Amino acid sequence: MNLKRPSPITDSPLSRALVTLAAIVIILAGMRFSQPILVPILLAAFLAVLTSPAVTWMVRRKVPLAIAIGLVVTLVFAFTYILGSLVVSSAEDMIRSIPDYERQVDEWLFSLRNQFPWLATDVRSSLQSMAPPDNFIAFAGRFFSGVGSILIASILMIFILIFMLYEGQGLRSKMRRALGNDDSVDYTRRFTKLVQRYLLIKTLVSALTGLTVWALMTAIQVDFPILWGTFAFFMNFIPNIGSLIAAIPAVILAGIQQGLPGFVICSVGFGAINAIIGNIMEPRLMGRSLDLSTLVVFLSLIFWGWILGPVGTLLAVPLTVVVKIGLEVYPKSRWIAILLSE
Repeated sequence: MNLKRPSPITDSPLSRALVTLAAIVIILAGMRFSQPILVPILLAAFLAVLTSPAVTWMVRRKVPLAIAIGLVVTLVFAFTYILGSLVVSSAEDMIRSIPDYERQVDEWLFSLRNQFPWLATDVRSSLQSMAPPDNFIAFAGRFFSGVGSILIASILMIFILIFMLYEGQGLRSKMRRALGNDDSVDYTRRFTKLVQRYLLIKTLVSALTGLTVWALMTAIQVDFPILWGTFAFFMNFIPNIGSLIAAIPAVILAGIQQGLPGFVICSVGFGAINAIIGNIMEPRLMGRSLDLSTLVVFLSLIFWGWILGPVGTLLAVPLTVVVKIGLEVYPKSRWIAILLSE
């Protein structure tokens, strides 16, 4: 007589959901704990996706693979080193110039006090409460110490990039042998192409934004144009709010240096750059299918910033878009990608 054995409690839907939730929590905690290693790996992966077409192009033109990878890595390292040196130098000059800017603000408030005594007093007290010099310098010190740790990890990132570029040349044949299923190979190929297209277009548009901001700051003679152009380049990876964050310090400095005309010109310039590049050019190149809702962008900044630290805020939207692309190419998970869309 066969009696049906009762299902254990672990087979219930609630138990499976709890086990899945516990596994996700453990994975996220492990990612946060392994942040010093995970950040260079992710940065190297994004660089590998961006630079692998150049390696493939050279290999197809009979350039040896080792030489092609060496040239690409050398160019990436040289560009990063030169830009990083210029940005750090500009940031140090800006910190040393803070007392001069304070004196300019005091002179401006002194002239304003004669006409509007109550307004000048309120503005001065607000500035002191919002950004005391000691707190700003301490924040700048913590920021650049974080940047220094990233620069130390750059050696590890370069080696990871070399191996990723080398392995990437045979990845397609490996995937075909490993998966076997034509549908799986097709999903993987579509995912790779979409991710590569997104990162390439986003990087080029961000670079154009940074160059335009640099040209604007240089034209209106605002100090440290390289710093503001680089800041705009990185903030452009954050849609919706990134352009606003990039504009605030540059506009304030333009107002301190050149008064109301500089404030207005800089504000109008940033608005024009955001309208032309961010609202017209980028959507045409990118397509609406890769857009994320504003809520998803905000939550991704919090989530990836908590997991990966300051670098996570810069990689938050690209990482979320990569996840969205992965959900979109697979039919059974496409509904989740639609929920993440704008």
